[in-house]
Amino acid sequence: MALTAFMLLAAGCEKEEFANAPVYGRIYCKTSNPKVGQDVVLTVEVKESGNRINSAEYRWKSSVFDKRVKVIRESGANSVPDAPELTIVFNESGTYTVNLSASFKYTMGDRNTSMIGSASATGRVTINP
Repeated sequence: MALTAFMLLAAGCEKEEFANAPVYGRIYCKTSNPKVGQDVVLTVEVKESGNRINSAEYRWKSSVFDKRVKVIRESGANSVPDAPELTIVFNESGTYTVNLSASFKYTMGDRNTSMIGSASATGRVTINP
């Protein structure tokens, strides 16, 4: 009898799984000492990973570029990769503000039964001559 009660209690404590968007921190440059004309890799700090994201569309924007990147979950994976990246070439030196807006489509509903979500981030990158 006690074992049955314990099993019912344990089953009631199972955590429900929902889809959710990641939570981003700042955008930063992975390329050390980036220079004009060089491939520069930008990424974002991930404060909380997303879950059950089937596809993501990332829009990277600054005063000198506006790029859209679409990512689809690999077969067998639970979600798209956590940290989006963009490789870009800057043609002029300077300090640039970069914004990222992301929209997501889930493989299952979130806590509110929604099948979509979003996240955003911003950061600065200095390009040397």
